[in-house]
Amino acid sequence: MNDTIEIRETIERFHDAVNQRNPQAISGLFTSDGVWEVAPPFEHRFTGPEAIAAGIAGTIGRTVVLVQTCAPIVIERLDAHHAKARTSMQEWGRFEDGASMHAAGTYFDALVKSGDGRWRFTHRRFVAHYADTEPVPGTVFPVSR
Repeated sequence: MNDTIEIRETIERFHDAVNQRNPQAISGLFTSDGVWEVAPPFEHRFTGPEAIAAGIAGTIGRTVVLVQTCAPIVIERLDAHHAKARTSMQEWGRFEDGASMHAAGTYFDALVKSGDGRWRFTHRRFVAHYADTEPVPGTVFPVSR
């Protein structure tokens, strides 16, 4: 695979792991000192794969359904081992207490090609452009693997 496809796959694997409610799959997508954060007004920041997986598990764990979609993905290769990317993302979900949410915004990413040849996030930051708490109607079906 070429680097652009591999970078795109790293980004898409992140969102797929959220949709599959599998935060442990996310930990391998970050460097050992990688950072995942969500800008105000939501304000989350975790450093390191284990802390990131735990932080995302805490968010997912409070929901009965959470679905993210991402597109477009714009990638800029900086050199053979560094890239940055920008991804438009929307998510909606319903929490265990019945509250709902819908957010749209942009992920800003810094990535590095690791010694094993895989692209990983060194920093992933979400900036919301829109959020609401209108009820998410419908029936929730469990994620099956």
